[in-house]
Amino acid sequence: MVTTIRTRHRRGHWRARDRRPGVSSIGPCVPAAALCLLAALASGCAAARFEAAHRTCDRSAEADPAAALGYAGPPAAGDLRGRAALNHAAAPPWVVDQSRVYPFDPGFRYEELWPAGGRASTPLLCRLTYDRTRRRGLFAADPLTQVELTTVYEVVGKTPPQRVHGPDSVPQMFVLDGVTAFAPGDVLRMAVVDRDVHWGGSSFTDDPLITFGLPYGSGGPLTGTSGAMWRGTVDVRCEHLDADAVQWAYVETLMRLDARLQRWAPQLAPGDWDFGLAGSGMTDLRAALERAASLRGWDAPEVRERTNRLLAAQLCFERAAAPEVERWARRTRSGRLGELELAATDYRCELEPSGACRLTVEITSRSDGLVSIPMDLRLVLAGGREVGLLPERATVAGHEVRDLAADSTTTVIYRVEVPLRGDHALTRPMLLRERRGHLFSSRYRVEDVPLRLAD
Repeated sequence: MVTTIRTRHRRGHWRARDRRPGVSSIGPCVPAAALCLLAALASGCAAARFEAAHRTCDRSAEADPAAALGYAGPPAAGDLRGRAALNHAAAPPWVVDQSRVYPFDPGFRYEELWPAGGRASTPLLCRLTYDRTRRRGLFAADPLTQVELTTVYEVVGKTPPQRVHGPDSVPQMFVLDGVTAFAPGDVLRMAVVDRDVHWGGSSFTDDPLITFGLPYGSGGPLTGTSGAMWRGTVDVRCEHLDADAVQWAYVETLMRLDARLQRWAPQLAPGDWDFGLAGSGMTDLRAALERAASLRGWDAPEVRERTNRLLAAQLCFERAAAPEVERWARRTRSGRLGELELAATDYRCELEPSGACRLTVEITSRSDGLVSIPMDLRLVLAGGREVGLLPERATVAGHEVRDLAADSTTTVIYRVEVPLRGDHALTRPMLLRERRGHLFSSRYRVEDVPLRLAD
């Protein structure tokens, strides 16, 4: 097997590090310049084929684009009730976990919609701020690094807990609740931790900075503080967003989303860091949709209409990309990721409604010592769609292990993050992809391992 590692320099040029200058891998008689020309022509033909197929695609041809893409529908709702259940059912099929109930765009400044005068019908925004200077004792929560907050939030008896991570290296975070129909007497319960510190506990809630409940009143902001703790204090302020500001931001977000979708120009660059839908800007479109949903809910008619339009655009993209992704998989012959050799042995999906899919991979480590099980692999499906893989179980000779031992083969079962129907052409897996940035450098490595599984 051959591993080809490409690095991209600051000006965006590609260089193969495993070849001598001026000599191709085909033979000594073919100069590298000629090979590059052939590769450029092939790339141009691939782009032309993809663009032509996408241009002739009819976005209105499918009544249910989510089903045509092979999504299996929403996961089980559990014990959700009321608005939480409606949001969970109406969220787009690519959304998983708590964003199905509590949509939130981390790039949006919700606090700018926070003037006095908000009503109980608008989303509730809570700001949590950590202050290490107000403490009793020698150490703050984390004396070595900046405190990074994580909060578990729930309205007792009304909504499921949500776990929210604050930004990196920032001692402040926001929690947005656009789901709960609040009433006087409700209690907001929060547990706040510094997520990169485990003071002897096995769970991140074992040793919180503060756990408290705020009683919801009929008006005015909800405020609270943890008091002077030996590790610092946490101040909390919760208030409903201003109704007029929310309406203005909602309409503006929808208008910008429509304009972006109108001028969306898909592109396909399989060897680039951003590939497929992400490289074409679909990530920004989805973030705008999530921002709109955070202000009105996934079940709002305007949000659902834009969701269907995004799915239709995705369907056209994947149908045009599928032949090119297949050609890319045939040309990619590597079965290695660094010192690991990978071979997929099984891929299967359960029947609806769960749609849980699992990929079994045999991983052989050629390292001299223990190696962690790969956690950041992505599954590139037939149409170029990427989905996350979550390791569920790793075994050697039937015994569970936590790491990959030197010169041993481990069977690892990964669960696909998004529920899928495995019998659809666009959901059949094609590649395993790993991205890795170089330390202290803008260069990076993108490696693919083709999956050659029987149908």
